[in-house]
Amino acid sequence: MSERNLGKRAPAVFEAFLDGRDGDLHPADRAEAAAFWNWLGEFERPGAAPVRQRPAWLGRAAAGIAALAVVGGTLWLSQPRPTREAVQSVATGHAERRRIAFSDGSVVTLAADSRVDVAYAPRERRLRLVAGEALFKVAHDKSRPFVVETRHGEVVAVGTMFDVSVGKREAKVTVVEGVVRVALSEPGRPGTAEPIEKLAHKGERLSFGIAKGTGGDTGFIRQAADIDADSAVAWTRGRLVFRGEPLSEVIDEVNRYAKDRLVLTDPRAASVRVYGMVNQGDTAAIRDLIANPGAVAVESRER
Repeated sequence: MSERNLGKRAPAVFEAFLDGRDGDLHPADRAEAAAFWNWLGEFERPGAAPVRQRPAWLGRAAAGIAALAVVGGTLWLSQPRPTREAVQSVATGHAERRRIAFSDGSVVTLAADSRVDVAYAPRERRLRLVAGEALFKVAHDKSRPFVVETRHGEVVAVGTMFDVSVGKREAKVTVVEGVVRVALSEPGRPGTAEPIEKLAHKGERLSFGIAKGTGGDTGFIRQAADIDADSAVAWTRGRLVFRGEPLSEVIDEVNRYAKDRLVLTDPRAASVRVYGMVNQGDTAAIRDLIANPGAVAVESRER
């Protein structure tokens, strides 16, 4: 492997190399890009086809030039040297929040018990929210769409701010600034049918996913209750705001940040709607938000 360091020119050099424009490169840069590609080995170099195919989730080796560095408690995405990993994963533990700053100016704030896989490429910024919740502040770049993929569907933005949370049956996106597009493929026919799509604007919230039924699976995108931007990102400031979520979901959310844990003692109260705001980690405060405080109990995690 060559020891030449491309520095800030690395993204442009590798983009030209992958697009078949390596004849325009300086011979030394072309040699370095070729050496990097040969070092990866397991990937097949794409041809300079006029139509660019949508990449498979792990298929973009151009993302291999990205590496994660930790500076002052914030993760920064940069390109110091090639790496064999096409995808970088960032995860948070219990009661932990993490801020990820990218070299393009975008910032992701990851909630507790969450994980995001990052696969930046020259023509697309693709992330996969595997679990939990994250706030995405996207730097404007029309030539490189910013895509947040979940197992329920994906959210596409160019320059905006939005919050995405992943649940068992669906995902939700809340637009804090700008406009996003939610898209999911028709169940059973991924990549062969026109996707189901819907736009969401500032202050709007959409739920999306695949509903299973006796007649087969059905994709859905539906308007959820709108929420003001301040409430949508309150969790990044140590607050949890509830606007009618069922108690069972509220307990799960509170437990992500608490040292002890809430337990539902009355199953009949699972669907009770909860309204109000509490500090993250304050399990006892939930009792003040419901008519029957005895429906929940606080237990130590050391039991």
